[in-house]
Amino acid sequence: MTQKYSVLLLATLTLQARSVFSEESMSEAVSAEPQHSVQIPQFAPYAVPEAAFWEQFVGSTEPLWKRSRASKQDQNEDRYDGEWAVEEVVELAGVAGDRALVVKSEARHHAISARLDKPLDPAQNGVVLQYEVKLQNTLNCGGAYAKLLTSPMTGEFSDSTPYTIMFGPDKCGESKLHMIYRHLNPVTGNYTEHHLQKAPLPPTDSLTHLYTLVIRTDNTFAISIDGVEKKAGSLLEDFEPPVNPAQEIDDPSDSKPADWVDDEQIPDSDATKPEDWDEDAPAMVSDEDAVKPAKWLEDEPLMVEDPAAVKPEDWDDDEDGDWAPPMVANPRCADADGCGPWKRPLKRNPDYKGPWAPPLIDNPAYKGKWAPRRIANPGYFEDLAVYKLAKIDAIGFELWTMQSGITFDNIYVGDSVEAAERIATNVWKPKHDTEVALREALNPRPAEKTKSKLDGVLELFKVRVGDISASVADFYGRARHEGIVEAVRQDRSGAIAVVMAVGGLIWLAWNLLSLVRFVVGLATPAPSAPLAATNTSNASPDATASTSARTDAHDSTAVKRKTKKSG
Repeated sequence: MTQKYSVLLLATLTLQARSVFSEESMSEAVSAEPQHSVQIPQFAPYAVPEAAFWEQFVGSTEPLWKRSRASKQDQNEDRYDGEWAVEEVVELAGVAGDRALVVKSEARHHAISARLDKPLDPAQNGVVLQYEVKLQNTLNCGGAYAKLLTSPMTGEFSDSTPYTIMFGPDKCGESKLHMIYRHLNPVTGNYTEHHLQKAPLPPTDSLTHLYTLVIRTDNTFAISIDGVEKKAGSLLEDFEPPVNPAQEIDDPSDSKPADWVDDEQIPDSDATKPEDWDEDAPAMVSDEDAVKPAKWLEDEPLMVEDPAAVKPEDWDDDEDGDWAPPMVANPRCADADGCGPWKRPLKRNPDYKGPWAPPLIDNPAYKGKWAPRRIANPGYFEDLAVYKLAKIDAIGFELWTMQSGITFDNIYVGDSVEAAERIATNVWKPKHDTEVALREALNPRPAEKTKSKLDGVLELFKVRVGDISASVADFYGRARHEGIVEAVRQDRSGAIAVVMAVGGLIWLAWNLLSLVRFVVGLATPAPSAPLAATNTSNASPDATASTSARTDAHDSTAVKRKTKKSG
């Protein structure tokens, strides 16, 4: 029965998924049709004179943006082999003539950076980072986050280049928004990364979205997406690990004394087993209050010889043995409470106590749970001006992506919230509104239809399969470029996704096999079954064994007869 339900579920999912993907294909075909009446604005440069960095990709960008030529470790081959281009947007362009920085390669590492127009010191007025991201192709696995690089930036830009802030969307399986800052530990002199907890989720459609990060001089921060604040909090409280360490720590040199007693209770050594304690008493005894049911046929066996059976004409008693008719369920037991010898049911023995053990008493030598002594943390410090992050003199994008078409535009780095808001109002919003209008014109929404529960399940199923396949693809790409060990180290979720995918394929194969067995079962007539005996729960084991023996004997002789006929 379980296999049949599994098969039916698999068949239903397959048919529904086919329907869903067919509808999507038709939708994509409609969206590709360029017929629309939306007025698309023409690009015009927008000035932000107070910015430390403002990039609209006007004119030549070669002197400013530098693609990384960092080599793989111990190799002469370029580590970042992904291509970049500054070009006009192709998919759902909201501004005519608007150029942007575009990722052009799939399944490649990409790295590119540009110097700020002037260095930025967060200690003065904080930091504001804002930029646009547009996914021209469906993104299954790839990053779109920016790094504000620590001054002075030297050498080729790579993942080991020190950065002050890392901020932006990422998607590999599940979408997430990174917000990481690096803080200088005044005791060790080393930088540590601090990751935002419970970050907001970024959108993953094909529209242009605006990401804004504000770090203020009161140690607060705010994250906005498309001009709407999604997360706000404290640099001291909302990041992991916390910047300021604990004042006290466990003494690493302290150890529990050998004579320390931490058993709170012990067996009572003065206790003795009571004289009436019977350890040999059975756990279950016959229920003396039970009464044999009125309709119990004690003289009737559960199985009887089939009166309709006839000895085969070719049966040879000398060769085949004495013939005996097959056994069938006793028809007289059908309406009875039971057949065969009746025995009293078992019940729990009220006198059963089991093995005796002395009771537990409080341990007079108990000293409590041991814990190492606390000492002053030698690494303790208190920084109440975390916003004074390291100076910044460059911005970079260092990404791994399985899809091309990730587009960056209108990049602002500075310390003015008002400037960022003006850019959002005058540059991003007209573009975004035009894209929304284009999407509606090119791909009008179909008439609303009521979704069934199955549609919801299939939609979730589709999303999860997409997430897992994206993680598997990303893990494969990393393994191919960096080796399986490094891929597992850097992407544990991808390794888990591979295991899940293999398990899913095994499940699918099992269900396909079940489908074949189900179809074969439908085409094969079922053998007629003998009448089932009823109320056999209280039948004696001797009667059951006798019946089984006779049935086995009959089966054996039947095999003999069949063998003889075949000979």
